[in-house]
Formats: sequence, structure tokens, C-alpha cells
Amino acid sequence: MSNSNKNSESRKIADNDLKSDSTRMMLYSFPEQGKGKWRIQDDVVMGGRSDSQLKITDKNLAHFSGRVSLENNGGFCSIHQTVEKSPYIIPDKATAFLLLLNGDGKDYNFRVRTRNGRYSYGFTFTTKGDRNWETISIPFNMMEAMYHGEPVKVPNYAGENVVEMQLLIGNQKEETFEILIESIEVI
Repeated sequence: MSNSNKNSESRKIADNDLKSDSTRMMLYSFPEQGKGKWRIQDDVVMGGRSDSQLKITDKNLAHFSGRVSLENNGGFCSIHQTVEKSPYIIPDKATAFLLLLNGDGKDYNFRVRTRNGRYSYGFTFTTKGDRNWETISIPFNMMEAMYHGEPVKVPNYAGENVVEMQLLIGNQKEETFEILIESIEVI
């Protein structure tokens, strides 16, 4: 997972600045929609040994946790949701995804896939890890195309409708992780 586009300070926006923008639109709210079609996808699909869980807390937040292993050429854990039949419609004026989460200080990669190809667009960010909630802003134009973790030579994400969303941890090291996610929006 590339960290070349990681600069969390310039990508985070203060919560009070976000609330004043009328173009903000909810894509997925775990408190309102629950687990839905979100599923685990770990490196075991390729023979790896990583292991993760996705549970909904008593406050209806997504609790994604586990252990990333490098055994058997593994090295990632993820949660994803595929909505091929009912894609998320991204407004023309939207320019960024917003993730409201409570992280553990580790790097994560947020990815989306469109109907335009088999590849996905991803962006790596670092969570604070101070047990406080944070809003991560991911500008569309910073999301680079990838296929199986390798760069694809196409333009960065341009705001097309989304058929899959994924949150992945794969920092090329063995580690445990734990993150709470409340929602995913666009602005």
C-alpha cells in the first residue's frame, strides 16, 4: 500500500467547517443503517493468515479490528461493501469523501471502485490514535487508481458513481489494529 499521497494535516478539515457546507451528503451511516452489506475481506483470499472482525457496537458504530500477518505472503485486512445494482450517486459538485472515525494511530487506505474499470481508487491516511473522533477528508483528485495494490496509469478519481467502498489496513508489517467508523459522506 503506497503512502505517497499521505499528508493528513492538509487533508483534514475541522468539524465546524464541514457542518456549514450545504453540499454535504451522507453515503453510509452505521448508526442509521447498521452493518448492511459490509463484509470482511482479508488476505486469506490469497493464502495469507491475517484475521479481522467487523462488529456493530451497542452505539451502532462499526468496530473493525484484528491482526495483520505477513505469513504466506499476506499482509492486509479490509472491510468492503459492493452495491453494483444500486451505486452511490456522487453529486457533480462533490470534491471529497469524509470519514468520521476514531482510529488507533495507524495508516489506513480508503478505496472506491466505479463501473469504469476493475481497478479501484485509493488514498492512504493516518489516524490520530488519541481516542478522539476525527473527520478525515479525502479529496477526489488525490485518489490514485490501483489494481491488486499496483498503480494503474489512468487519471485519478473524478467523482464517478461508486459501486464499491473499502477500508483497508496493510502497512507491510505485522500489527494489531482497531478502528471505529461512524459514517462516510461526500462534500
